[in-house]
Amino acid sequence: MIVKKIWLVIGTLFLVGSFIPATSAHAKSYLQITSSTKTSYNARFVNQSSRNDGIYYYAPYYTQRSAKTRDASGKNWQHRFVKVTQTAKLSDGSTYVKFAWYGKTIGWVNQSALQKYSRSQNAAALLSNAHFQGNAMLFNHYATGASQVSVGDADVTSKLANTSTTLFPIASLQKVMTGAIIEQLAASGKLSLTDKLNKYYPSVSGSGNITLRQLLNHRSGIDMDESTPSTLLTSQASELNYTLSQLKSTGSQTFNYTNANYTLLAAIASKVTGQSYETLVQNRIVKPMNLQNTYAWDNLPSNAVVASGYTYSNGTNVSNNVSQKLMSSLLGAGNYYATPADYYKIQKGLRNGKILTKSQYYDLANDYKLNYAGGLYHYSGGIKRVRGALTGSGYETIYYGSEGNKKGVVLFANQKPTKSIDTLAKTLYDLARYYNEN
Repeated sequence: MIVKKIWLVIGTLFLVGSFIPATSAHAKSYLQITSSTKTSYNARFVNQSSRNDGIYYYAPYYTQRSAKTRDASGKNWQHRFVKVTQTAKLSDGSTYVKFAWYGKTIGWVNQSALQKYSRSQNAAALLSNAHFQGNAMLFNHYATGASQVSVGDADVTSKLANTSTTLFPIASLQKVMTGAIIEQLAASGKLSLTDKLNKYYPSVSGSGNITLRQLLNHRSGIDMDESTPSTLLTSQASELNYTLSQLKSTGSQTFNYTNANYTLLAAIASKVTGQSYETLVQNRIVKPMNLQNTYAWDNLPSNAVVASGYTYSNGTNVSNNVSQKLMSSLLGAGNYYATPADYYKIQKGLRNGKILTKSQYYDLANDYKLNYAGGLYHYSGGIKRVRGALTGSGYETIYYGSEGNKKGVVLFANQKPTKSIDTLAKTLYDLARYYNEN
């Protein structure tokens, strides 16, 4: 009986012992991470039609049970733009990287699936795919590390490329400049935003019921088509008189966007100060911000490269320049030229005291009570936007970013893109938010 018990114990030990090596061998069958490093660089997936790398959500390939089989296929990620945050070298000599896509961590992939690719390169590719020609500025920490992206030609015929100093008409992006001058004059007591229009231009129908604030917010009841005069307007007086002859007053105080509101505001600023609108812009915006590439339509430097306007049609760039007669009629509302970098400085100056103080900016913005106020649209989430275009041309412009100017995008196009410029701006805004330039 004792002998049987001894053999039973020995057999049990043998049976248990026989499983120990198997368990140990199973654990050792996984690949080991021999070194790991935190990093940060941008890349895109390449060659996935042939490689089709596996993507592993939880760990590098076969380093643990959850990474034995792929969680996603690389072929579905071809050319996607990602940020690499960590590298891991494995015991088989391979290197895997951890990556995120627009701020969301996805997982791990073999490093050879990716090619280093900058934010500027990706932005240029997105813009080119939409047949955009022009300049872009992307930023996510004010102007520090901003991406300056030039796409296409300033002149298609001569193959003169767009560069960071190419000038573009900014169209309605000018309106906030006019609004800022009015706000400055209000802050200094030269006028009041509650002033009625009849104090300055009583000939306008219903002007006794229209305030300067309503002009700033496009709620004056004034309406006017963006029409082209029959002759070039060569003085500020003729520019104003053209608007006065074309506008009509409806008596409504609902939102109605029209250039005439800002032409009247520009003229009022001149009447109050005794200075031309161009002088006011120079002394109150250009000089304080040290702008090197911002000019009135009729004062462009002879050596400046000014982007010609185009429209993309059936694979061809069709010349579509803006009428100079039209430009001459847009006093205070859309007849200035600039670069994205200069325009960003203007936006920054609206809050840092060089053009307006922060409290003056809030007043210009009507304390965000309305979507549009003072030359900008204001949206929930602390976003501001302004878009411009010129009738009969390929020029489109947009500023889309945070109220505090920390992150955003400026797009100046001399060829109207085949995608909505609003859509492009929002796409590039997300690119700016989640990726640095490196």
